[in-house]
Amino acid sequence: MEFMGYEREDGRIGVRNHVLIMPTVACANETCRIMTENLPGAVSMVNQNGCGEVAANLKITQKILSGLAANPNVYAVLLVGLGCELNVADEMVSHIRKKTKKPVEVLLIQEEGGTLNTINKGIRIVSDFIIRASQCRRDSFDISNLILGLECGGSDSTSGLIANPVAGKASDILISMGGTAMFSETPEIIGAEHLLAKRAVNPEVKKKIFGIVNRLEKDLERIGEDVRSAQPSRVTGKGGYQLLRRNPWMYTQGRDHSRDGSFRIR
Repeated sequence: MEFMGYEREDGRIGVRNHVLIMPTVACANETCRIMTENLPGAVSMVNQNGCGEVAANLKITQKILSGLAANPNVYAVLLVGLGCELNVADEMVSHIRKKTKKPVEVLLIQEEGGTLNTINKGIRIVSDFIIRASQCRRDSFDISNLILGLECGGSDSTSGLIANPVAGKASDILISMGGTAMFSETPEIIGAEHLLAKRAVNPEVKKKIFGIVNRLEKDLERIGEDVRSAQPSRVTGKGGYQLLRRNPWMYTQGRDHSRDGSFRIR
């Protein structure tokens, strides 16, 4: 099986060809949004971080942002900063360059003389990127090059009955063909971690799955919270189930919740 995509210099294949306008700090979010609204073919994102962070957290921010910039669905990146943030633009460029060779430009609002000047200059830069991106042509590639990203889009009482099983089955099919599937919001695997661990490729990965859950639970315990008390369903007075808009992972596991909160795997 094959799909149509854009091959990047690092060999990865994207199914889209966006120009990303990325704020290096929260202060630049609105500037990036305004640019994007005037540039069909460009996308932006909201970055709530980039300043007022401890070193360890800043490192995570830079890792995530550089990863987004390196995404094969992105042709080029315009970094927009304020100019006084902890997440220095030049450092971001360095992080991105370690992952990809795609075009990257930088604008700092303070150095450009304000928001309006930055927007005007940014529109010119991104317009050129968009023209160059439009010259790229899609080719056919084996399905093994496809990476499927899964994200919770807002769960309801039917998620575990339809959406989650379908997403899981699609992931299994893709992986069987050599592709890759990955999901975010890993804290939501709590309650189903043992089922995922059974499917781990080796004991090391199995250990990591349990480690993710254990670390989160310990962090929550330090502030007096018990994540396992957030049950996805509870027994009503008539013996039926009242579904709560909670952890969608739990719905998929065929659990029978009893009055004392225990459950069994069917």
